[in-house]
Amino acid sequence: MRHPGSPSDRNQLAIAAQSLYLINLLALPGIALLTLCFLRWKYRHSRNTLGRCHLRQACLITGWFCLIVIGGGVTLWGLLAESAAGISMILLYLIVMHTGFVLLGIFALAKAISGQHFHPGNRCCPETRFDR
Repeated sequence: MRHPGSPSDRNQLAIAAQSLYLINLLALPGIALLTLCFLRWKYRHSRNTLGRCHLRQACLITGWFCLIVIGGGVTLWGLLAESAAGISMILLYLIVMHTGFVLLGIFALAKAISGQHFHPGNRCCPETRFDR
């Protein structure tokens, strides 16, 4: 029987955050994003630093996804949509970038399941700065 303070209970929020990130990319875009943002707002003052860290990183990476994939795709469309080769390049860009973000999400989900913090950049979460 699990106890309320067990590590697996602390991992649930982190797992939910990374799962919603992947669901947003693969199945239900928008709906999963709204749920992810709601959870980020709801647990912004939680004592669960692992869950807050994963929520923050999932929202941050979703923002980067929008900027790089959607913004880059629209920009390339404006520049290269006149030719068949340009459209092929746009599709290749979108497929490669989307796949990269999905792989990043899979790696983050594995970190959440194992109870580890996830920091894809050089900087740690502000929530975990003092936990070391």
